[in-house]
Amino acid sequence: MMSSSRQSIDAMGLYRDWLALDKGTSAKLRRATTPEALLDIPAFYALVSPYGWPEQRYPLLRCVFCLTSGAITHCDDDSLTLGRALARSEKINLSRVTHLIRQDSPQDMVQLRRILIHAEPRLYWPSLAEQLTWWGKYDRRTLLEHFVLSYSANSIK
Repeated sequence: MMSSSRQSIDAMGLYRDWLALDKGTSAKLRRATTPEALLDIPAFYALVSPYGWPEQRYPLLRCVFCLTSGAITHCDDDSLTLGRALARSEKINLSRVTHLIRQDSPQDMVQLRRILIHAEPRLYWPSLAEQLTWWGKYDRRTLLEHFVLSYSANSIK
């Protein structure tokens, strides 16, 4: 399945709008401790309304919650998936990734945001947004696969 056919939100538009928020608004959103906590913040609705709210409720909650880490830097290299970026950072080990993919909601997103804060990854944001849109078994396995293959490649060097 082609990745572009799976994506259903304008990831780069959401990313640019997130970056354009004033410091006070982004700080309010960053204080959310779970994706669902974003639902109590009026600025969240203003941010997501152009991107398919409420039809894309769960993908938008996951995407914005990850953006609130403040640690994601987009780069245009579409090969830099989340798994590859985490491996490249060399700050995250396999046990943390394994623990993440085994978590249930909402703890999985809380763990992912912690990992993002720690790793400060440079990645291709649309790829991560696509994973977060679906965030099912396939997407979690893809994260693990990309991490292990990239980590192994880095450890050989």
